[in-house]
Amino acid sequence: SHLNTMSPIPPNSPDRRGHMRGQSISEAILAPQAVVPDVIIDTKDEDEISANLAEHHHAIIGAEFKNPNNIIKQPTLATLGDTPFAHEGDKLEHHRVVATEFVANPVQFEAPEPILQNALVLLDPRIPDCTHLIEAGRKRGLMIMAVVPKPNDGSKALIDFYPTAEALLEVGMHQVYEPPFGSKFDVVECAANLKTIEAQQNLRFLGVVPCRESAVDFSDILGALLGLTVVNDLGLASARRDKGLMKVAVANAGLRVAKYARLTSGDGSDVIKAIEELDLEYPVVVKTPRGMSTMDVFICNNEEEAKTHTAHIVRSVGPDGRRTQYALLEEFINGEEFAINLVASPATPRGVQVTDVWMYHKIFTEGTMVNTFQEMVDPHDRAYASLVQYAEGVCRAVGIKYGMAHVELKAEFNPTIGRWVSPVMIEVGARLPGGRKTIMASQTIPGWYPFDAIVDAHCGFPIRMPPSFRPAKKAVQCYIPSDKNGILKSIEGDDFDRLPTHNCHIMLRKIGDKVVRARDLMSFAAYVWLIGDDEDVKRDVKRAREEFKVEVEPIADEPDRCSSPASYAS
Repeated sequence: SHLNTMSPIPPNSPDRRGHMRGQSISEAILAPQAVVPDVIIDTKDEDEISANLAEHHHAIIGAEFKNPNNIIKQPTLATLGDTPFAHEGDKLEHHRVVATEFVANPVQFEAPEPILQNALVLLDPRIPDCTHLIEAGRKRGLMIMAVVPKPNDGSKALIDFYPTAEALLEVGMHQVYEPPFGSKFDVVECAANLKTIEAQQNLRFLGVVPCRESAVDFSDILGALLGLTVVNDLGLASARRDKGLMKVAVANAGLRVAKYARLTSGDGSDVIKAIEELDLEYPVVVKTPRGMSTMDVFICNNEEEAKTHTAHIVRSVGPDGRRTQYALLEEFINGEEFAINLVASPATPRGVQVTDVWMYHKIFTEGTMVNTFQEMVDPHDRAYASLVQYAEGVCRAVGIKYGMAHVELKAEFNPTIGRWVSPVMIEVGARLPGGRKTIMASQTIPGWYPFDAIVDAHCGFPIRMPPSFRPAKKAVQCYIPSDKNGILKSIEGDDFDRLPTHNCHIMLRKIGDKVVRARDLMSFAAYVWLIGDDEDVKRDVKRAREEFKVEVEPIADEPDRCSSPASYAS
């Protein structure tokens, strides 16, 4: 047996021939014959060596190998197992092979430990995004498990955005974990169940990816309970969700934030004192502290409006389904609104990297600022340099170290220097952006594979960056509103694929549904995504909005906000 002959032997050692060239060693060539000079090597028992190698390796040497002595000059690969070639001598256990040689029965000293299957958790996934994440995971050999905190039994509309377990499995999800229907999601219980599954199924969870705003509450805590180290700063977990604590963390980092106050009075009577102490003037903003999708955000032009909306928020359940403890009163910031999307990873030069920037175009209606369209701009344009730097600082301030981030801010344009200046945060989310922004970025930025980057970042792998994040085409999300309240009777202009720059669209309402005049993101009738040259896209935005007409049957009760649950499009 030659199982213990792996240690190197000096070239001139008298034992070298017996160790490296014995009858029970099989050799194969790693380098082609053409690169080896035809030199006869002067060794002691040269004929014996050549004859043995030529006889036993005719299949690998071939007729073209003129001088078998040159075999000892070739690099070889040592492995354990039976040789695939015929031998009349002893059965070989230790032989040398080329990398492409197949070893039929490798020798095992002991039974190997089971190999763990690497796995990834997608927390509260949406089908448009998770299909891409599943594909990215599959390329990395990962088992993908969905965790759905609030299961959909099929009664909720918009299955793409509130998918059932069956819908997730149909698009390629390997397993779906759901708590009992009707129960409140318990992250500790979920972690215990996942650890049990991990042991039973021989898995190794590498990361947890939050797929929407509400998932940010639990993703890092769940990751920590699973024993992962690739989680964002747990001490700042609340600052990544609660808009009051968020402002504290960002202000502590030396970045400008809007003045704000927490209001707890059920009748809104503490509005007056807050306005005085903050030295604010109307208009002011009143919002829920844990909102999403622009729900429960009000621009108040006087004291009466501020009191009414504050009282409404304090006494109600928030868009995330939790009892609201207080309302936020904030300074109204002038300027235009932007969304800055980033990816965080220790592998990036500054820890976080801006990937795409979106400028929001809004109009004031229904007591708030309502989207008309959002367009992607060039993050490398010097006009947006202060926004990029500010957004990176916000991410660091709230402890985002792994995965995607979505920063919303306001800024003013300075025509003298031709730049956007004085950025102020609206909010930050440690998650994928909504509204297909990640998908649109992948389709317009050459060499950028954001879903691969998300999976790699949350698993702690280095991420692949493109040479530049400058978009090759203009991408736009267009918001299609209903201008009436009532039951939808007919729709005109919903054939959006007639538009030359059409990329994708979704109808949020169908005939027979209740529609309202749009104010938050889920109260629109449809979304349309466009990709093309700047002028063509802007033309199609105008056509999509102006040519969309609805007829409704009026109803008496007009809801304060859309009855659809919170959402996809933030």
